[in-house]
Amino acid sequence: MNTREDEKWQSLLSRCAPTFAGDAAPPYGFMTGTLARLRADQRRQEEWESIGWRALLASLAALVITAGVTFSLQLKDGGELEPGVRTILQVENVPVS
Repeated sequence: MNTREDEKWQSLLSRCAPTFAGDAAPPYGFMTGTLARLRADQRRQEEWESIGWRALLASLAALVITAGVTFSLQLKDGGELEPGVRTILQVENVPVS
């Protein structure tokens, strides 16, 4: 009796299989496809964040290098300031009435 029931169930399942053909191929239905898209979006977002942080750190490093070179050249020239910088510094000594 069990084998007869098994045969019935197998025949019913084989008849239903073409109805669910979309779930037989990747991404295996709506929920799995939605979760796969969500994971892909999260991966893309993490990649962009990583690229953004690297770009930020690279620009900060370039800024530090530029400032270091500028100040080292300034000290090498004997500490003389440009005329524009000199006038800005002299503004502190101007009496305010």
